Amino acid sequence: MSGYKHGGWINNRHLYTVWSDMLSRCRNQNHKQFKDYGGRGITVCEEWKDFPTFREWAFATGYVDGDNREKCTIDRIDVNGNYEPSNCRWANRKVQMNNRRVNVLLTYNGETKTLAQWADTLGICYSTITSRYCRGWSIERIANTPVRAYGKESV
Repeated sequence: MSGYKHGGWINNRHLYTVWSDMLSRCRNQNHKQFKDYGGRGITVCEEWKDFPTFREWAFATGYVDGDNREKCTIDRIDVNGNYEPSNCRWANRKVQMNNRRVNVLLTYNGETKTLAQWADTLGICYSTITSRYCRGWSIERIANTPVRAYGKESV
């Protein structure tokens, strides 16, 4: 197994899996997520095709050995960009979920955020924000309409 050759599998199992999955999503047409990565033209930079180089970048940029997928996942800053040092970071699941192509982005008072980020900022339950958005409410109305007790909204 190639992981044994460079100590990746034995010493850095999670990181090796992250690296291997990243390559597979971009290169293996049989991978279940290929259409969302390699199928859209997303590639892995040449230098990261070598695990020791990827591992060195990972530890230099905040990867914490032993953190699980919920705490330490590789995230492409530009979701349409490639896997390369200038476009990747380590993020927790919440940051990852806010950096997806399917997210709805709303601008209010000069700030653009996802519905989940607005829920955190405004202190309103995510399901309430989503419900209001799906009913066609403007972001101004969503943000400024108080929530009644027991989850019922003011009309």
